[in-house]
Amino acid sequence: MPPPTIDPTDPEALVKELFSDERWAKDQFFEHLSDPLLALCEALAGCFRSMERLKNAAGQINTQRISLVAAFMYGVLDDLVISTKLLLTGKLSAAGNVMRQVVEGIAMSILCSTDDPLIIAWKKKKPIKALYWQKVWNEDQQAQGYLAIDQLNWNADKLGVTDAGVEQLRQAKKRYNAYSHCGTTTITCRVSIEEPGVFHLGGEFDEAKLDLYRAELVSRNALCRLLPGLIQHLTETMTPPGAVVARAVVPAQRADHQEQ
Repeated sequence: MPPPTIDPTDPEALVKELFSDERWAKDQFFEHLSDPLLALCEALAGCFRSMERLKNAAGQINTQRISLVAAFMYGVLDDLVISTKLLLTGKLSAAGNVMRQVVEGIAMSILCSTDDPLIIAWKKKKPIKALYWQKVWNEDQQAQGYLAIDQLNWNADKLGVTDAGVEQLRQAKKRYNAYSHCGTTTITCRVSIEEPGVFHLGGEFDEAKLDLYRAELVSRNALCRLLPGLIQHLTETMTPPGAVVARAVVPAQRADHQEQ
């Protein structure tokens, strides 16, 4: 079945497009990718079940720092849902842009999980330390999301994050950076591979991109299967002093620090 077409010079047609549920594209995705979609939803449901425990713990303690941990982690799950919804309309660049926020949100939630000073920057090869969560709360320039992966790397040992975890987040951010800025990657996302030169307005499904769609779903599935361990770790950081805190289940091979 061919995709629906609209006349973009007609204001009424554009209004209909803006309120479209992109049913044609979504039906095509489910027809071709139902198995990885169902697997993703199963993994994502497990994340939300883990999130309930974190929310309960945060509600009992109710401090600014704990609220930030919970808010960032809930944002991670919400962005995963939104990104996947965008993916299921064929909008790879928009979906990838939101996934970059997922990666940064994971790092920021971990960085907010301690009351100890953390390294937030380097000056003349000397670390600059501060309470990260306070910097976030005050919307300080040194706590912007694009810095979070490097900051997590500098503090990984203190925060109980594995080297493999930081590197995985770094590689994910690098991958999704290409979707977050205008360039050849975002152009390719809009062009039909099956019909070169044809651009799509609104939802689309390009069967020639099936491997790419599948890879995106599999990648989200793998991330969702790691997140419950991280959420459990963050929940345990909310326990009274003296409680045993597990190591975070997050990826990474740490690079040397960068002077800023």
